[in-house]
Amino acid sequence: MDNLVASKREATSLHTPADEVAATLMTGDTSLARLTVVAAVPVIAAAWALLSPDRLLSREMSWDLLFNLSGAWHLHYGHVAHVDFHDPVGELNFVLTALGFSIVGPTPHAFLVGVAIITSFLFITAVIVAWRRLPLLPAVIFVVFVCLLALRPANVGDLPTAYSFAMSYNRYGWGAIAILSLLLFVPPRIGRRGDWIEAVAGGLLLVTMYYLKVTYFAVGLGAVGVALLVSPHIRDRWWIWLAVGGAAALNAVAPYNHAYLADVLGAVQAGGVRDSLDNHLMNFFAYGDSYAPYVVALVIAAWMWWNGRAPLRLPLATAFLLAAGAFLLTQNAQPHGMPLAVVIAFLFVHQLRQQRTTPLLLAALLAFPLLSMGSSALSLAGYHLKTDCEQCLSVVDSTNLRGFAVPAEREGLLAAFAKGEAKAPLLNRARAIHPRYELSQYEYVETIMEAAALLAGPRYRPGGVVVLDQVNPLPFMLGWPPPKGETLWSGAGMPMQPAKALFADVDHVLIPKFSSYSPGTAAARARYGAYLADYFPVRNETQSWTVVSRRGAIIPSP
Repeated sequence: MDNLVASKREATSLHTPADEVAATLMTGDTSLARLTVVAAVPVIAAAWALLSPDRLLSREMSWDLLFNLSGAWHLHYGHVAHVDFHDPVGELNFVLTALGFSIVGPTPHAFLVGVAIITSFLFITAVIVAWRRLPLLPAVIFVVFVCLLALRPANVGDLPTAYSFAMSYNRYGWGAIAILSLLLFVPPRIGRRGDWIEAVAGGLLLVTMYYLKVTYFAVGLGAVGVALLVSPHIRDRWWIWLAVGGAAALNAVAPYNHAYLADVLGAVQAGGVRDSLDNHLMNFFAYGDSYAPYVVALVIAAWMWWNGRAPLRLPLATAFLLAAGAFLLTQNAQPHGMPLAVVIAFLFVHQLRQQRTTPLLLAALLAFPLLSMGSSALSLAGYHLKTDCEQCLSVVDSTNLRGFAVPAEREGLLAAFAKGEAKAPLLNRARAIHPRYELSQYEYVETIMEAAALLAGPRYRPGGVVVLDQVNPLPFMLGWPPPKGETLWSGAGMPMQPAKALFADVDHVLIPKFSSYSPGTAAARARYGAYLADYFPVRNETQSWTVVSRRGAIIPSP
């Protein structure tokens, strides 16, 4: 009898209040309201860190942010994406910023309003999907994980301090495909209805990915197909998910999207697909230690299935997530980083919770999304602090670009060359060392501000402007109507429009002497030089620009 009492006391002592709390957080049930409130707190804090500064800071690829603002400016003037202007990236990227224009006006902060809008959508869909599948703590971590992907002011795979809003569609796309993957490969908990709500959410995620970047949409459709084969909760509702996938596919090929598909095909034919196997292998093995845990997870998942400890869905879903993440990575301009693979941790959390595994092991699996969240949180905190550094930043205070900030720097080679302190031989020697002399962010902003001041002067009539560089920010900066027919991004792998189509709506063409991508500028001069010589006489030469304008676009001197 004494031994029985002692055993009961020992068993009771093993279940301390801390153990009960851990069990509740990792394996217990939760309400939708509780999940929403708990997850909203860190997401709102992160959004505040990004939105509250009165400056928008860019340390890398500033021209890519201006690409987004330029596309939104076209929409602001009623232009139709892929018809009046061209780019293989989906229209939603520019719609979000155009909505920002209607809320805060034509400033760079309109882009951040778009970030807040897409983050709200990701938050709502992530909460719905996670609540039906995960206990409180994993669900909160998943929701915050995908939202911070959208909010972070740095690209996936870059240092947290590499503040850049370039290629924001990739961050949105990673978040959307992560939510869809959790929905498709982790079954909902018993007793939680809402299959139709999830089907609507899945359809909206697919459509969102299509109008962000077509590669994410292709992976999303593939995920639906794989889930129909391996996920019982999807296979049991096969008619719903066939309808969702079919509707998304029909929308993709509908006549109103033919122009979009033509831009995508044009980019593919121009070399926009990243198909260098050597480069992909180099990037993979250079960061092999980052991918090794996921490869190990695939091996463990296969072992668990072989020993009857997990359904076949676990290794097949794990393999798909790795393959899909690798494919997306090959088509993004980032050397490493695969957020989709983090979803594998949540697959294991679900499977091990079914086997009543200790909460400590389940919590350990959450290290993967927590580390990614830590990178995003560090980036947001550093960004917020950096925007207050007066002596560190150069802030634009005129044109529609006001409030845009880049790192301040001492006068570099470009400024010295303009003052005559650096002669042409020095510049040539610099280019011999670095064949493509890259403008710093500070120098780039200096050049476009010089161009804006020049065109805003009394000599030039407001009209269509084209810049023979990667992007054309001047219509947005000056508040002038953007010209129809231009390609928003004229970098490597982008098709070049015929001269008559490109310049039909143009009065002024600016040719940079120091461009953000000198091979692209050289190719444009070779392609369009003869046409410009015939119709656009040279009007001005400055330290950074050659300006050519149509006859009648120049106001005669009094």
